[in-house]
Amino acid sequence: MNTHKDILRVENLSVHFEGLDRTVVAVNDLSFHVRSGETLGIVGESGCGKSVTSLAIMRLLATSARVVSGSINFEDRDLLSLSEKQMRALRGNQLSMIFQEPMTSLNPVFTVGRQIAESIVLHQGKSYKQALVDAQGLLELVQVSDPAKRLSNYPYELSGGMRQRVMIAIALACKPRLLIADEPTTALDVTIQAQILQILKDIQEQMGTATVLITHDLGVVAESCDRVMVMYAGSKVEEGLVSDVLYRAQHPYTRALIRSLPAFVDNGSQQPRLAELPGIVPTITPQSSGCAFSSRCEHAIASCASVPPAIIQASDAHKYWCRVAS
Repeated sequence: MNTHKDILRVENLSVHFEGLDRTVVAVNDLSFHVRSGETLGIVGESGCGKSVTSLAIMRLLATSARVVSGSINFEDRDLLSLSEKQMRALRGNQLSMIFQEPMTSLNPVFTVGRQIAESIVLHQGKSYKQALVDAQGLLELVQVSDPAKRLSNYPYELSGGMRQRVMIAIALACKPRLLIADEPTTALDVTIQAQILQILKDIQEQMGTATVLITHDLGVVAESCDRVMVMYAGSKVEEGLVSDVLYRAQHPYTRALIRSLPAFVDNGSQQPRLAELPGIVPTITPQSSGCAFSSRCEHAIASCASVPPAIIQASDAHKYWCRVAS
């Protein structure tokens, strides 16, 4: 994997939301990379900046948000310096995204076939008739039953799992170099989740697509990712190979996430016991200092609240940001 070229390199990215009475830091000096053919998992609880990061990459941030620093290089082009016209040529073509909720992402008044064919006509210059043929092939690829019939269906006529498959088909229509999947299995039952994740894995192997998989589910990370980056309050707190981060976690937040996974007590009762992490994710402002996790960390010392965490190299590919963890 290390021999593969970086397709995406994010450097020192900071995103702020401007409110009426204060500025909120959603992403704070974030750097990471994704290589050709690999899957990077970005994990953390709600509000940690995962989705904002993905929207910044796609240049789809809300009007109240702005990138205040950093660069986003996709195949050696800084996306932040491109015009909107240049970005439209990339979006849905070389750079695609699967959004969290297909029912709100799909257009309810257009058929499934039209919505898949649209980007093929736009980016590949094919006729609408040929694009529909390609759309049927894509529905077969993502294992939609009776794909010829589904082309004329509207989103409301499909199940949640089918709609998610359609979203994947749209995202893959132009064989993108980079695919961002934002919580692609949210609200789906366990069986359908496993099928969707397997489809993404199979397609990646066929196309060599690099994937950024955004999730709060460490089980999904363990099953689907090569490397993982753990985020908290807009910052990266730990990153490395999945085997290192999940089985040799160093940061107190990563350890807390792992302890919160369902585990069974060995007392014969078979009742699940979950570890609770007290408190909530704090709101970060430009004036905030120190480690954002310090108010919830059982190992925190006085200086954690005011002094930035240190970068610690646990192994060649595994590092974390903390002053007290070991």
